[in-house]
Amino acid sequence: MSNQNQHENWWQSFFKGSWEALQLEGYPPERTRAEIDFALAALQVKAGSRILDVPCGAGRHTNELARRGFRSTGVDFNSAAIAVARDHAAAESLSSDFLVGDMREIDFIEEFDAAICFFGSFGYFEDEDNLKYASRVARALRPGGGFLIETHVAESLFPIYKQRSWLPVKEQPKIYMLEERRFDIDTGRIQTTWTFASSEGISESTSSIRVYTYRELCGLLKQAGFSSFRAYETGKLEPFALGSSRLSLVAIK
Repeated sequence: MSNQNQHENWWQSFFKGSWEALQLEGYPPERTRAEIDFALAALQVKAGSRILDVPCGAGRHTNELARRGFRSTGVDFNSAAIAVARDHAAAESLSSDFLVGDMREIDFIEEFDAAICFFGSFGYFEDEDNLKYASRVARALRPGGGFLIETHVAESLFPIYKQRSWLPVKEQPKIYMLEERRFDIDTGRIQTTWTFASSEGISESTSSIRVYTYRELCGLLKQAGFSSFRAYETGKLEPFALGSSRLSLVAIK
């Protein structure tokens, strides 16, 4: 079996297991607020702008944008996550709009002022489909609109790269996670096995993420229809550089 076929559509099962349970349980509200504070400052959008969040997961960023008066739309393939996002929006009477769909197939034409892909969701696919996704986002944006991609690139990941690491992911009940990573030099992908251990047992998930260099990512985005870029270290309005913790790249259409 080829390496490509082995990891094709890995996310379909990945977000239906232990990761889905953690995702749907949510993250601390202060974390979401801080991430949106940063995203809005980096994007430099006007109040009331229309913003696309794709993929949106359980909609924590989409709903936070709606709380602040933005017209936000979230798209994700996971119907369970979208159901949770809609429930949270309804509970607060938020105007967020949510759609179930493949991010490579979004069909908007110049409807949004900005778009976000936050929390390392770029690079799921082979290069051709990553380009297709970016091109669909470019088509969805009005001229001058910005697309914020928050992710690791080679310049941020490799200085801290480890083959194995343990970390606690939940206190009650206690859940620990082991990440075992392998970088494939032929495909430029990080293949990771995630093992979740708790009193209820052990479960495993696998992922395969394309790791671009900064230059490669900008080149792909130029092909997709973006013309200029602002690069920040995530969480800071400081220029991205070798050794920065993560990249937040604003691509302008």
